[in-house]
Amino acid sequence: MYEDKQNMDADLQLFYTDSLIQNQNPLEQSFLGQTNVSTPISPMNDDINVEGIDISNSMDTGIETDLVTDLDNLGDSRNSDQITGIENAAEELGALIIPSENPTPQSSGGNFYYVSPGGSDENSGSQDQPWKSINYAVSEDSPIAPGDTVLVQPGTYTELISLGKSGSDSQRITLKANGDVTLRDPDPNNGSFPEGVIQSPGQSNWIIDGFRIENTSWAGISLSDPKNITVQNNETYQTGSSGIIALPKTFFGGGEKEVTGSNVKILNNTVERANWKWDGPGDKDGDQEALSIWGIDGFEVANNTMIDGKKEGLDIKVGSRNGLIHNNSITSQALISGTYQGFRGGAAIYVDGNRADSFNLDIYDNEIFANTADAILLADEVPGVGDVSDINIYNNVIYDNGRRVENGGVGVAIANNVEDVRIADNTFANNVQGVVINNKNQGYNPRNIVVRNNRFSENSFRNIYVENASNVTLDNNLFANTDENADKTEIYDKGEGVANLNVFGNELTESVDFVGL
Repeated sequence: MYEDKQNMDADLQLFYTDSLIQNQNPLEQSFLGQTNVSTPISPMNDDINVEGIDISNSMDTGIETDLVTDLDNLGDSRNSDQITGIENAAEELGALIIPSENPTPQSSGGNFYYVSPGGSDENSGSQDQPWKSINYAVSEDSPIAPGDTVLVQPGTYTELISLGKSGSDSQRITLKANGDVTLRDPDPNNGSFPEGVIQSPGQSNWIIDGFRIENTSWAGISLSDPKNITVQNNETYQTGSSGIIALPKTFFGGGEKEVTGSNVKILNNTVERANWKWDGPGDKDGDQEALSIWGIDGFEVANNTMIDGKKEGLDIKVGSRNGLIHNNSITSQALISGTYQGFRGGAAIYVDGNRADSFNLDIYDNEIFANTADAILLADEVPGVGDVSDINIYNNVIYDNGRRVENGGVGVAIANNVEDVRIADNTFANNVQGVVINNKNQGYNPRNIVVRNNRFSENSFRNIYVENASNVTLDNNLFANTDENADKTEIYDKGEGVANLNVFGNELTESVDFVGL
């Protein structure tokens, strides 16, 4: 590693300006130079997806061979024999952010209050005299204070819960299920943006822990302008919109004005059947994504499970930056993609600049599999307003994504207005395509992209495709395909508009053994 940051920057510049230099390591650089852009806009459509960015057009739609799924040897995606350790990979990438040693904050030394189905809001809130309503317990009128904990006793509660006060930076308020607690929407058919069964309108310093939320009209948990909030150990099931969403209270004006949240942690939750009311572009009841991070500066999304969502899985959008996305399991997202009244997009993880710059993100140690469309997509939907930059994608296992001919099915897709991306130490198996780097005439071409030390196996259409891009490095990757796909064993395909493509040190082999999987 470089000991001097200035020398590192100089060496990286030299690498990208001289195509003859092939032994330089551009991954030992953390790219600089992000530009924040703020442009007033009219109120946006709540439905944010990848319509208009057609990665699939780079695929030969005349080929009708079905994607072959043979993953008998794939199991635990985080075996150390298959994937480089996170510390080593992060060091090689020059990652600037690491998860905190204690990612789950605790309330400190406060009082305990109780809620029970058999209680009364006229009670004191003690264990012997619990309140009945969770909403009262967390309201402005209740006696809870920073450092306190509200313990919700087992049972089913049908109510909307709005956090009515804030904790402090040193003493958060904890709302915790004390056993099996189910929350239900009192009107599951008529909710609207940005309602949640648990919602925090501008409140801060909370921990929300351990609830099951079912059959909601809009979101399960909705955090508006959140600061210092942790959402952990919850389950959302069949939500009209997002299972969990963090977003600005108001987004009129756009640009940097939408970046209103900070220090948000979404840990160890299960989001199942999100966006379930969404049947097509004209239906406004199921907008957003399964788990949405919108306008958040500083966040961690870790150890979550997302399954059976109708639209995108995890969306990092509209200026969200300085974040960690790791150890998540994401499967069966974008179930409606390619169907009647559906849409062509729907990535399992979507990083979308969209009106404000998104940058400094680490995406690692995730298992992304059996999704209808792409696994990871980086793009900017509003050219010239919200760019995407400084992204590390490493140690992920990405397999069985996409539907041949129907969509691109890309493991990692990089589209317009994206720069400074490092893709290293990932496994791409049985997708339609492995990595696609291509701008479809929307803003500037992707640039400064490194694809290094990855494993590609049995991707049914092709491994890597590069078009309309600059300063792209493909080195020290391993490629394998069976005899049935022998005509698809090329390391990469190259289209038009490519400047300074560096390819070296790659290996093509007949097969890859997934050790320990």
